[in-house]
Amino acid sequence: MKMVKYYVLGALVALALTLTVPVILLKVVFGWIAFSLIAVSSAYLLNYPSLFRKREDGSIPFYIRWIFVPFLLGSWLYNEYARRTDKVPPLQKIEPHLFLACRMSGKHVSLLNENNIDAILDVTAEFDGLDWTAYQEDYRYLNVPVLDHTSPTPEQLVLAINWLNQQISEKKNVVVHCALGRGRSVLVVAAYLLAKNPSLSVDDALREINQIRQTARLNKRQLASLQQIRDGGLLSLQKNLTLIVNPVAGGGKWEQYRDDVLSRLNEKFKVTVKETTPEVDGKALADRAKQDGAHIIVACGGDGTLTEVASALVNTDVTMGIIPFGTANALSQVLHGYISKVMPISTACDIIIEGNTLAIDTATCNDHVMLLVAAVGFEEKMISAADREEKNVGGQFAYLKGLWNAISNNDNMTFKVAKDNQPAETLETPSFVIANAAPMTTALAQGAEPPDITDGKLDLTWLLPQPSSDKQFASLAELVLSPAEAKKQSESIRHERASSITLTFDKPTAYAVDGEIYEGEKLEIKTCPRSLTVLTNFEEKD
Repeated sequence: MKMVKYYVLGALVALALTLTVPVILLKVVFGWIAFSLIAVSSAYLLNYPSLFRKREDGSIPFYIRWIFVPFLLGSWLYNEYARRTDKVPPLQKIEPHLFLACRMSGKHVSLLNENNIDAILDVTAEFDGLDWTAYQEDYRYLNVPVLDHTSPTPEQLVLAINWLNQQISEKKNVVVHCALGRGRSVLVVAAYLLAKNPSLSVDDALREINQIRQTARLNKRQLASLQQIRDGGLLSLQKNLTLIVNPVAGGGKWEQYRDDVLSRLNEKFKVTVKETTPEVDGKALADRAKQDGAHIIVACGGDGTLTEVASALVNTDVTMGIIPFGTANALSQVLHGYISKVMPISTACDIIIEGNTLAIDTATCNDHVMLLVAAVGFEEKMISAADREEKNVGGQFAYLKGLWNAISNNDNMTFKVAKDNQPAETLETPSFVIANAAPMTTALAQGAEPPDITDGKLDLTWLLPQPSSDKQFASLAELVLSPAEAKKQSESIRHERASSITLTFDKPTAYAVDGEIYEGEKLEIKTCPRSLTVLTNFEEKD
C-alpha cells in the first residue's frame, strides 16, 4: 500500500533526524513525528482504525489529537488542498435520499440545509466529526471508522448499508462522506446500491456513481474487497421487523421465550420489540411500527392480539407474521399447520426466517377486522365462560368447560339472516358460526371441509334445535367426527358459503369475534379477499 510506504519512509527520516540533530527541541519534534508516523503505519498494516479512538458521536479524544498532530496536520493540509482544487461539488445527489460528499465542516451547514439532509454517515477514522449541535442542527449520525485508502470490514459494511437503508426507508435524506468523497464513501454507497439491486455488477454500481461524481474511484484493494464481499453474498439488507407482544398472553409466555425468539430473529432482521398495555393495544402499536418503516410486523400473543395487529395491516404492503402465545392459537394452526401445536415457537420462528408469504382473506364484522370466526350461541358462551385466570391454568380445557355448560343448557336463539344481499330468513339455532378460517379444533365451524382462507368466501355452519342436550351433544360429535360428505346428509347440521351475511336480533345480543366478546343488535360481515399478506409454510394454491 503506497500510503504505508510514505508513512514508513517519513518515520525513518524523522527517526534519523532525531538521532542526528544536536538541538534538544528539534529532537523532541522529530521524535514526536517519528512516533506518530510509526503508530499510523502500524495501524494501516494491522487495519486498526481504532487507533484514533473515535467515539460514537464522532469526536476524537483530546490526547489522541495531540499525539498524532504531525500526521493529522499533514492529512488536513493535503485534504484542504485537494478540496480547494476539486472539480466536483462537495455534495452530490446519487439517487433519491442518498448523497455523496467530502468531509462536512461548519461552512457546509447551509449546503446541507439546502438539500434537506437529515442523516450523516461518516466513514473516516482520522478526523473529528463536527459537533453539529453547535450549529443548532440535529442530524442523525453514524460513524463507521475506516482508514484512508482502505476498505471497511464486511461487518462494518453490513452495518453501514443497513443504517443507510433504515434512514432511506423513513424518507430521510442521508449523506455519506469520507475525507474527499472519492474512495471510502464511494465504496459504501456502491455496496448499498449492490445490496438494493443484486442484479447490478460492481462495475455497474461504480459507473452509476461515477456518472454523477467524476472523481469517485476505488483503488485496487478497495475494488477487490468490494467484489469479494459482494461475491460472498454478504451484501444483504436486513428487513425491519417489529415484534408486537402481549406480555400476559398464555400466562406470560413472552417472558419464558423472549431470549430464544430474539436470538433466532436477530440473526436475520433488525428487531424492535413493542409490548401491549391495557391502554395501548396491538393495532395502535402496529400503526406506529408502519410509520417507523417496519417491513414485517409479528404479532406475539393469542388470537385476539393477532387480530388487533392484522387490523392495522389489511390492504397494506407490510407483511404479518405470528408467534402463538395464546390459549387456542387457532390462526397459528391454520397458517403454520398442526405441527405448531407441538412446537409452536420454534415453528413460528422458522417460518418467519424462511419468509414464504401468502395473501389471505380477511373479513369485517361491524367495526372489527375478523381473521377467524364470528359466532353467536355455543361458541360465544364458551368463550365468555373462560376468564384469563382459567385459561392460564387450564389452557383449552377452560373453553371445553364453557362449551359443556352451553350445550347442557341447550338454549336456542332466533334471529334473521340475510346472505349475499338476498331476502332475510328467520332462523332458530343454538349455534351459528361464520368462519373466514378455522382449524379442526374449532369444532363448531366444521360444517364441511375446513374453511379455505383464500377462497373469498365465508363458511356458515349452524346446528338445528334439538329436544335435549344429549341429542345436541350427538350433533357436536357428528360435526367433529363425520366426513364432509356425510355432513351434507345430516339432519342436525347445516352449512352454506357466502361472501357477506347480516344477522339481525330483536335485542342486544352477545357475539364473539376472534375470541373477543362484543354486543349488538346486528352483525354485518363481509369478506375481503386476499387483503392481508402473512408468513406461512403453505404454498399458494393454483
